[in-house]
Amino acid sequence: MSRDQYPLCDIVPLLVEDIKPMIEMHAQSWLDTYPNDAAGVSRDWVKSQTERWLTPDNLANYEKRVVNDMTNPDRLRLVAKTKDGRIVGDASPYRDEKVQRVGGLYVDKKYHGTGLAQKLMNEVIRWSDQSRPLELEVATYNERAKAFYRKYGFEEIDGSKHLVDDRIPVITMIRKGDNQ
Repeated sequence: MSRDQYPLCDIVPLLVEDIKPMIEMHAQSWLDTYPNDAAGVSRDWVKSQTERWLTPDNLANYEKRVVNDMTNPDRLRLVAKTKDGRIVGDASPYRDEKVQRVGGLYVDKKYHGTGLAQKLMNEVIRWSDQSRPLELEVATYNERAKAFYRKYGFEEIDGSKHLVDDRIPVITMIRKGDNQ
């Protein structure tokens, strides 16, 4: 889908009724992004991780967290919805007194290159305290995402490589605050 074909999406706060479709989109994005034989991240392993997200217990727990987050000024949960109500992107930045993070930022593969990720990132940056650094983690082999984040001033932190879920190699990237 090109920018010319891009159906307008609204970036809105995540509602309880959006949780399951958002997690389904997020899970598909993991399947589209993280399998990497060279890194030892198999498609079967990714699928086993994401299938757990949709169990009734995990959905109920996630719903409780979302409801609590709705009144927390240090958490933001956004989704990108098409005009027909489909969830095609999400972002979940958070902060505390020590750090602020982009959290997750995922876009349905069909919407890559449409400007939707930029819309989400702009909302994350607008929400953040721009005088403080903003951090994120990205898979070491996800060159597309790293290039995207560099456009927003994020730089890789040497020596920050570690594993997420004991499997996915990630690095930390940081965007310095305005006064740094």
